Amino acid sequence: MLYAILRPITRMVLQGYYQKIFVNGQENIPKNQPVLLAVNHPSAFTEPCVLATHLDRELHFLIRGDVVNPKVKWFFDQTNQLPIYRFRDGFSSMRQNEKQFSYCFDLLENNGCIAIFAEGSTKHIKQTRPIQKGAARIAFGAMQNRNIEEVWIVPVGVNFEHSPRPRSRVAVQIGEPISTRALFSIYEADERQGLNELTDLIFHGLNAQMIHIAHNDRMEEANDLLLMASNEMDFRKYPVAEYGSTQFFDSLDRVAKNINQIGEQDWTLLRKLNQQYQGKLQETGLVDVGPGITSRFPLVWLFLTPLALLGWLFLGPIYWISFAIQKRLNEKDEYTSGFRMAGFLVFIPVFIILWMIALAPLLGWWVWTFWVIMPILSMIAVLWRDQLVTWIQKSRWRNKPPSVAGELLDLREQLIGRVRPSPGR
Repeated sequence: MLYAILRPITRMVLQGYYQKIFVNGQENIPKNQPVLLAVNHPSAFTEPCVLATHLDRELHFLIRGDVVNPKVKWFFDQTNQLPIYRFRDGFSSMRQNEKQFSYCFDLLENNGCIAIFAEGSTKHIKQTRPIQKGAARIAFGAMQNRNIEEVWIVPVGVNFEHSPRPRSRVAVQIGEPISTRALFSIYEADERQGLNELTDLIFHGLNAQMIHIAHNDRMEEANDLLLMASNEMDFRKYPVAEYGSTQFFDSLDRVAKNINQIGEQDWTLLRKLNQQYQGKLQETGLVDVGPGITSRFPLVWLFLTPLALLGWLFLGPIYWISFAIQKRLNEKDEYTSGFRMAGFLVFIPVFIILWMIALAPLLGWWVWTFWVIMPILSMIAVLWRDQLVTWIQKSRWRNKPPSVAGELLDLREQLIGRVRPSPGR
């Protein structure tokens, strides 16, 4: 019940926080069949919300048992979150796993869909990390202990441009389902071999759905280059969620592959170019905006300014409170967006109620329309701000002496040109 109530609200919050959410390959998730989604885990709370709100199937999530406070266990139960305990949580807690795994088997027997974070831990990094055997154990366990002939395992890569940063982009890539039927006989003959072979298939399936930087020592520069490549792409602002649009992921995936293939000598040169470019941006007070620096504030958004300001009058305090609470509680990249969105989910309804109370003497029963009006005004405010920020950033470039802007753009092209995908590739 609570899952169904929170789903549209969380979707609205996500589409206000992120500029674009691309979902590709949803047709690869079998319907009315037992499915395990093997998902990467770059952000503690955010990708579960993205998947729960932007995929058609109802999902159940396996989560760390140590985050579940018994006093609010009802919330986790109502939002389809199943705690799994580890050795560090103690043997008394681990005894509960048998019951949870049995529940997972029942879900799969009833053609349910379970999302498992296959890497086993959270790390905000553009890289496929080693896959744990949990997904394989659950799939084979369900086939062994229930009347199930096959469990489909679907690799899902959630690729954040930069998860903590508001108004960045997300690409959800869903790969082809992996059949467990053929491997089950191997598992029955040799449990270890069956688990290893299935886990290896999951790793390669997941890796194909992710923007993967193979070298840890290239990660910082790779993030800069991927952001620069992203800034060269322009997408329609609405709708926020788009299905079947692969341009964003495909372009960044090719950039990542080019980064991985560069030799050490050339990478050393590229690193120096990036240091020069980032340093000059900082000196001049500019940010990368792509190769085009001409921009006008769209006339339609100029007319919408009064509505946008009303939207920010409502949304501004919520932003400030949510960001302040997040900074106080946790500043790690893995948790930033999750804490902020939790704040939005709590305070948006609270502030709607406060506005209703404040304006009820003036508007009477019309204040009930705030439940529709305030979210609409908030989205207008966010989209209007996007346009304003882009216009201001590009105006700063135009206001620099032509020699300064020209030197920066030349340096940028030298840098991104080394990893930009060739036409036709």
